[in-house]
Amino acid sequence: MAIRVTFLLLILVVLPFPSHCADPDPLQDLCVGILNDTSTSINGFPCKPASQVTSDDFFFDGLTKEGNTDNVFGFTATVGNVLAFPGLNTLGLSMNRVDFAPGGLNPPHSHPRATETGVVIKGKLYVGFLTTNNVLYSKVLTVGEMFVVPRGLVHFQMNVGKEKAMTITAFNSHLPGAVVLPTTLFASVPPIPNDVLTKAFQYIVVHYSLNFKFDNSMAIRVMFLLVILIVLPFPSHCADPDPLQDFCVGILNDTSTTSLNGFPCKPASQVTSDDFFFDGLTNEGNTENAFGFSATVGNVLAFPGLNTLGLSMNQVDFAPGGLNPPHSHPRATESGVVIKGKLYVGFLTTKNVLYSKVLTAGEMFVIPRGLVHFQMNVGKEKAMTITAFNSHLPGAVVLPTTLFTSKPPIPDEVLTKAFKIDASVIDGIKAKLGAINY
Repeated sequence: MAIRVTFLLLILVVLPFPSHCADPDPLQDLCVGILNDTSTSINGFPCKPASQVTSDDFFFDGLTKEGNTDNVFGFTATVGNVLAFPGLNTLGLSMNRVDFAPGGLNPPHSHPRATETGVVIKGKLYVGFLTTNNVLYSKVLTVGEMFVVPRGLVHFQMNVGKEKAMTITAFNSHLPGAVVLPTTLFASVPPIPNDVLTKAFQYIVVHYSLNFKFDNSMAIRVMFLLVILIVLPFPSHCADPDPLQDFCVGILNDTSTTSLNGFPCKPASQVTSDDFFFDGLTNEGNTENAFGFSATVGNVLAFPGLNTLGLSMNQVDFAPGGLNPPHSHPRATESGVVIKGKLYVGFLTTKNVLYSKVLTAGEMFVIPRGLVHFQMNVGKEKAMTITAFNSHLPGAVVLPTTLFTSKPPIPDEVLTKAFKIDASVIDGIKAKLGAINY
């Protein structure tokens, strides 16, 4: 524990690395939203004055409890977007908790402003999405398996197990929006004319009042699913530099002379459902190392289906007392939810202000892009968190190893002057860190 605490105290005196962003990225560390401001009309929410910002603005306990699935679809989505968690304002990331009763269905829907990725926390889910060419990609997933749905495409999840199920999902927008096709098509106010729907579906259409008070029967869920799956999926209306196709499964080992900011696309004829599902987060990581933690990555290098979609996820495991040492992500905002255990989570602004809080299972946090942050397990048991990033390859600058184990090394005189410590201390830290493999 001593070496972890030493590193934590040492790094906290370093000026945090700022986020070097250009418009339309944030131009300040944070902008906690004022949701009830009626004086200003902008695309988003105005910022709370910095003098009024507190640590509580960056932590959210809304995902701690199981949602009520006693409705016609047998599911509920508990949102962690900017409307519930104003600290997300301008940061381009949000998360949901989705609970399912046995047989429950998250009906076909799309998110017009975000790609979605998720990981199954419990149960057994059938997950699928449709392209603009009406191709269905789907798979049955179990605990720890991950999925991705490109922005604007119609998708669904159904609990095909005998027990309750739950997934944590993430979006690369602080307010992704949702077009729920059954209610959009059949319960709009005013309603879509019947002649429009009958001609569109080539079927006699009845408008439904979906107020979630119907009998919780499988028949109505299956009816909606079958009806919607014949609809042309809503395309993603994006402009450069957003994707110009539904997906671009990355070819990681391309050896041609082509040099890209990312990875070239696998030919569409070679793409299969397996390209959009990933089982790399199913197992607990090995925390037997100096820091007592392990990060299992679900980025484009491990999951090529994420290529160009601007989203990724990690599973971070902690031994009791384990530390995810101070680090930053130069290309992404990070959001996360504690799945088990008790974590002390903190980040520092470019003005050296520390915002921190102790979180337990179901509580959520957000870290603005490029800012130094850390998590420490302060409980007596193991801990685990699922984190999400609004980049398919967020990068990581782990400050202890970056500063003290670089090749070639940073000159000792730079480090001694920066940290105001003797060269012998620098040498001792380098010797200990040089032996670490995590």
